[in-house]
Amino acid sequence: MKQPMYALLIAPDHRMRTNVVYGGKTITIREGHRGYQPSLVMLCCHLVPWAVMADITNVRHCTLREVTQEEYEDDGFHSQEDLLQGMQRFYPNLTLDSPVTVIRWEKVRGFLVDYCAEYRLLPEKLYSKIKHGD
Repeated sequence: MKQPMYALLIAPDHRMRTNVVYGGKTITIREGHRGYQPSLVMLCCHLVPWAVMADITNVRHCTLREVTQEEYEDDGFHSQEDLLQGMQRFYPNLTLDSPVTVIRWEKVRGFLVDYCAEYRLLPEKLYSKIKHGD
């Protein structure tokens, strides 16, 4: 049986999204043990039109305390305390003993990757092309 395509919501933060498009962000840490498996994933947002496709390559379940230094640094955090505080923006009740899922992906692709320079500098102009079909 084929795996379904998964989705991961990416916050409407232009810097974070640009890092995803350019391949600088290839990991996310999510609250709870989630059923993701290596497969296709749509990295997207339901608040602002933005989406790319990628391949999930690794999924690991642990507690936030067990997230390795490499993992939290790859996700842009400087320390375990920075990780906890950053994650609490999205999950206010999260503690170091909370279960989390660490998800890695590669091979980001799609329209925004094809036009990544324009996306980084002038995202509104690029969105206009999509809207008007130019």
